[in-house]
Amino acid sequence: MRFSKLMTLIVVLSCGAHAQTAEEHAAKVKQDAANAVQSIDLNNSPFEIPESMKEKFRQAAQNKGDFALPDSSNSAMQEMTPAQREQMKVAVDNVKARTEEMKAKGWLDAFDKETVNKQVEQYRASAQMLSEQSTSSLERALHEHAGLTKEQASHFNASADTPKSRQNEANEKAIFISFSMDRETIKNIIYLAKKEGAEVYVNGLHPQHKMVNETMMLLREIVQGIEEPPIVRFNPTAFKKYDVNSVPTILYRELDRYIIASGVTSFDWLEMEYKNQNESVNYGVTGPISQVIEKSIIDEMKERMANYDWKAQRKRTIDSFWSRQDYTPLPRATSTEEWLIDPTISASKDISTPRGELIAKQGSVMNPLKGHGVGFTTVIFNATDIKQVEWVSKKLNEMNTVGQLMLITSQVSKQKGWAHIEALQNQFKQKIFLMPKELASRFQLSALPAVVKTDLQKSMLHVTQFDINEEEK
Repeated sequence: MRFSKLMTLIVVLSCGAHAQTAEEHAAKVKQDAANAVQSIDLNNSPFEIPESMKEKFRQAAQNKGDFALPDSSNSAMQEMTPAQREQMKVAVDNVKARTEEMKAKGWLDAFDKETVNKQVEQYRASAQMLSEQSTSSLERALHEHAGLTKEQASHFNASADTPKSRQNEANEKAIFISFSMDRETIKNIIYLAKKEGAEVYVNGLHPQHKMVNETMMLLREIVQGIEEPPIVRFNPTAFKKYDVNSVPTILYRELDRYIIASGVTSFDWLEMEYKNQNESVNYGVTGPISQVIEKSIIDEMKERMANYDWKAQRKRTIDSFWSRQDYTPLPRATSTEEWLIDPTISASKDISTPRGELIAKQGSVMNPLKGHGVGFTTVIFNATDIKQVEWVSKKLNEMNTVGQLMLITSQVSKQKGWAHIEALQNQFKQKIFLMPKELASRFQLSALPAVVKTDLQKSMLHVTQFDINEEEK
């Protein structure tokens, strides 16, 4: 804004209509323009206006005062002297030159259309992400602490197939209901909401229900038979915001101004009253009502979570960890076999670091073992097989391990879990890892125990499956 005023002033300074003569006017305009431009430190900020010029800028922006723009019609231009027209051209050229200088220094980059659009998109994307995260958190809380399945909780987030709430839009029409009303009345109100394009708000669970899905099923039964029913949803925030304690209550809102009334269901009357008011109005009770008997579902959730035994849940989660794992059981080997695996891979696409540094081009072939001076030894066994555990203990004392040693088990006792892992780690004096199922196919394992070593001379993996019965002979 300041920059546009600056350009206006420079032009205006060269176009004043109060010159005594053409020569005197031209000289005066030229000097005023030079003074105005020189008074601005372009190396500091092009948007800082000298204090002495602020009032003149304000007048110029309104096309008033000593620097009002002359009529730009052809007749007005014809009234200007050649010197005045020449001076105007010089001033305009100066403005263009200064503008180019500002662009070259990058002072105007923040205002170009592309940059502004990117910033707007960034904020829009951030808002969308926050919205999705908030809804996702609600779904997770409902699933974990309110007895809903994941599918049922997902209904709290409008999908592409369902109409989206207008609560956060400029206009909002809604009817507040309660289960203190009989089912037929609720169904009639839902019909009305469909006709009026309104939403239906419920404060919380039916008083006789313990689970959210029970109330959802009841609402689903009530709307059964209504084609394309309106949105019927929990909205305790609206109940609290508009202090709704009785129903039916109807709401009409545009931006921050609203009108609300209880005991009536006529949106025609409500919208007419809205047009006659200049501020938000709550008419209170204007007809027969029922009381809101549901507790806010937010308060219900807070109470349940406050009374929830988090320590016990944490213990249950930890205790059940190993029973919930996916194991890859392999039989005990019946013969000793060995083979080599070539770890060479081909890049299916360009591979880059997070900084954009290219590691490998698409189609390039790499062997991760080439050029490495330190290898590894991996022992894979079934820790639930006591004979395999004893074999590993003996083998580690005899075997010449290569580089870093890693112990991996295909299974852990589901009953003993952490105690089993702790006993193994105490015995082997190092961490024990659970085998991912991909590892068995990668090393082409069909039985256990097995030892995988790096053969750095061949740049290959050497795999051996052991028949422990044969070794005991």
